[in-house]
Amino acid sequence: MRFPRIVSELLANKKFVTGISVFLAVLIIGAVGPLLYPVDPEDMSFPSSMPPCPEHPLGTDYVGRDVLAQLLRGILSSLYVGFLAGVVALAIGVLVGAVAAMRGGVVDEGLMAFTNAVLLMPTTLVLILIAALFKTRSIELVALLIGITSWPWLARVVRGEFLSLKERDFVYMSLLAGDRWLSISLFDLLPNMATYIAMSFAELVAGAILQEAGISFIGLGPTEGVTLGRIFFWIQTNNAVIRGLWWWWLPTTVVIVAIAASLVLVSISLDEVFNPRLRGG
Repeated sequence: MRFPRIVSELLANKKFVTGISVFLAVLIIGAVGPLLYPVDPEDMSFPSSMPPCPEHPLGTDYVGRDVLAQLLRGILSSLYVGFLAGVVALAIGVLVGAVAAMRGGVVDEGLMAFTNAVLLMPTTLVLILIAALFKTRSIELVALLIGITSWPWLARVVRGEFLSLKERDFVYMSLLAGDRWLSISLFDLLPNMATYIAMSFAELVAGAILQEAGISFIGLGPTEGVTLGRIFFWIQTNNAVIRGLWWWWLPTTVVIVAIAASLVLVSISLDEVFNPRLRGG
């Protein structure tokens, strides 16, 4: 499938257009917003529990912080968490799955046994236990913890795809030409999985953002900076829903749902465009 045709088919897919449009809109808001609205999201000098007004478009929270400033800073930080965790999980998953498939034998059995062990662990509980060991948790640390617990399912799929692809004629031709397995993996097999890797990355980013929100909600997320998850922590500790501070919890909820849903739509649309079985359906 040539590049112009790929672009045209993606643009013809309503799920892709909707998903990527929403995601880019949120990304632009998160990137440009703090520059246009340079208010410290942790400044508590404003009147507390103020409804939306010209001075504070999304009002203030229970302790006098500007809600719009929180939201703008939280969007970019949460996307950073998702991207960093997604890269870590993607790198580990692809590496483990590829090595297991290409080396086979004891290496394959050992790596898959380890992968299955990690896969069976309750990820959220593991994240809670690890995060509880650190009194100070940076955004990068939380992203790393999420990333190193999110890769097993990807490793299993990559292994399966590599085992299937390595039996193709072009792989045997590369072997006859004297190419090593590392070269074949990097230049022959991985390019054939590019679409699936892109789909997986979108899912990993969405999952990481939701996981950060989940552990932050119970107070074990980042202790530095502002993320959407940390805003949820402030919301629940200050009983924002009960107090009727809708301008605090509603925009944050809408944004995090929009991010996750848009990435899921992008992943689904990529599968629809590139999966021959779905394309024929």
